Amino acid sequence: MAVEALRRHLPAWLLATAPWRGLLLVLLAVVSWFAFARVNFNDGGLPLDKVRHLAAFGALAWVAVQGFPRSAAWRVAAALLAYGVFIELVQSQIPGRFASAADVAADAVGIALGLVLARLLSLTR
Repeated sequence: MAVEALRRHLPAWLLATAPWRGLLLVLLAVVSWFAFARVNFNDGGLPLDKVRHLAAFGALAWVAVQGFPRSAAWRVAAALLAYGVFIELVQSQIPGRFASAADVAADAVGIALGLVLARLLSLTR
């Protein structure tokens, strides 16, 4: 398969879980910074906010599976969804920001897509 051929050409450190766990921490920090900033992004009426949620949580899910390949997908999904709900609860307390169930739904779709991608393209299995 193509993934197996790709694995043969990647450096060994990239196939280990530790770098992916480190990247997961970095991504969580970046997502948290954007989520908790007092800034509101003006998307000009476009639903780009939902696309950002979907992309962020899709990336988080894929990287989480690389870092924790033996974890059940439902555990990764539950942890990331809880993180998404936590973000919305915190945002409800930040002036100028608000909580949104639609954001959590976009997070859930992103998580699902990230898990599907991880199933197809897992590097650390």
